[in-house]
Amino acid sequence: MAMSRFCNHENGSVMSKQIPFRISIIDYLNATPLNYGFKHGLGFKYFHLKFHVPSICSDNLRNGDVDAGLISSIEYLRIPDLKIVSGLCIASPKRVRSVVLLSKVQPESIKSLALDTSSRTSVVLAQILLRERYRTEPIVTEMQPEIETMLAEHDAALLIGDTAMRVNRQGLMVLDLAEEWYAWTGLPFVFALWAVRSDAPELDSPGGVVPFFHQSFKLGKENIENIIDEAWCSIGWTKQELRDYLTINLSHTLGEPEKESLSLFFEKSVKMGFAAENRLMKFL
Repeated sequence: MAMSRFCNHENGSVMSKQIPFRISIIDYLNATPLNYGFKHGLGFKYFHLKFHVPSICSDNLRNGDVDAGLISSIEYLRIPDLKIVSGLCIASPKRVRSVVLLSKVQPESIKSLALDTSSRTSVVLAQILLRERYRTEPIVTEMQPEIETMLAEHDAALLIGDTAMRVNRQGLMVLDLAEEWYAWTGLPFVFALWAVRSDAPELDSPGGVVPFFHQSFKLGKENIENIIDEAWCSIGWTKQELRDYLTINLSHTLGEPEKESLSLFFEKSVKMGFAAENRLMKFL
């Protein structure tokens, strides 16, 4: 990582100029505790924020349009020269409730599957679970996340994030993908990671950029009730349901069980052709 410099021609001196550090942020409820500090002005003089769905976050990071992003975990295998911000992620210890496969038939009978184009990790996870856990390999179609359209010509549909939380599930079989992974492996599932490009600018701040990610999450935890109040207006769940979601269904800590789960997920993803090669996890 390097910080650019410019020359002041009037006095001949060379002065440092801080390049804006560009961050691509997932603007979903499950990411809000991680994003909270950034969205409320933390390090405002350093950061330029861009808000996207997970798939676009990954594309921007790959293209060099941003320096860091909260990316779908599978994208760590697909984008070269990344490092993971240690200790932070979006994971589910057991049941996530916002990444679901909604089906008109039993899981083993799913022959056609509509996939939410907003996601990439969940798209891979759904297919791994159906192939290895339920022994079916449906024809898949990527679509916009509109459940009526998705199920009009498909046996099942994958939805993620706030859309999945709002959707009417009546009359449909619901597979919670994190719950399915836990039942199969006994491990939490990691949906997203903070990742930083190797050529990202260095910050003129003690410890560089990493402390800001942790401080942003700290502020999110301290303001969890504010997050709930804001989400209550738009999601349609009760405040207690939202509180349980953010504090029980989700975890934002990347510990040893999460790393073990990532390793297993990466191994299976490569084996099934969803990524070209496996890669050791490198951390900041």
